[in-house]
Amino acid sequence: MLIYLIIIIIAYLLGNISTSYIVAKKLAGVDIRTQGSGNAGSTNVLRTLGKKAGALTFVGDVLKGLSAVLIAKLMAYGLHVDQSTCAYLAVVAVVLGHNYPVFLGFKGGKGVATSLGSMLAMNPMIALVCLVFFIIIVAITKYVSLGSILGIGLSPIIMMINHNTKGVLVTLFLTILVAYTHKENIKRLFNGTERKIGQKK
Repeated sequence: MLIYLIIIIIAYLLGNISTSYIVAKKLAGVDIRTQGSGNAGSTNVLRTLGKKAGALTFVGDVLKGLSAVLIAKLMAYGLHVDQSTCAYLAVVAVVLGHNYPVFLGFKGGKGVATSLGSMLAMNPMIALVCLVFFIIIVAITKYVSLGSILGIGLSPIIMMINHNTKGVLVTLFLTILVAYTHKENIKRLFNGTERKIGQKK
């Protein structure tokens, strides 16, 4: 149980590394939480600070999710405990750390890129299928929020088809979390006021 707790703490703290906050401070000298939508995520950085800042934020968020799971797997291997359990705990903890970072007053991002990174470390094929699905949805509708929700929502379905019980539970949690953090976007999608990618305010 101690190793599980240590992995959860490490993953959560890695999630606390707010790429959007760091990029916005370094490139523009601003607190991203006071800009645009106020969300500390790559979409808000893209819209308020441009493509370079948005790309840096996205890559950073993906990498911290990836790193958290790889560290958990290495620790599990070295200490001879169940790797999948440790890795899935890291998935949940790093995304929670990103969404609710203690060092930023629990005001973080929406967890999409970090979820992608953590799932790349767990199952690259499923993660890439979901990413392609996200890209297709965004290309057709121009709604990043819709692509994010549907993209992550595909993962528990694939896990179910593969009879991966742990994977179903964790990806279902991620789907619910992403939907919850996009609750305002969902309202705007229904009433037709959600901004499309590239659309100005």
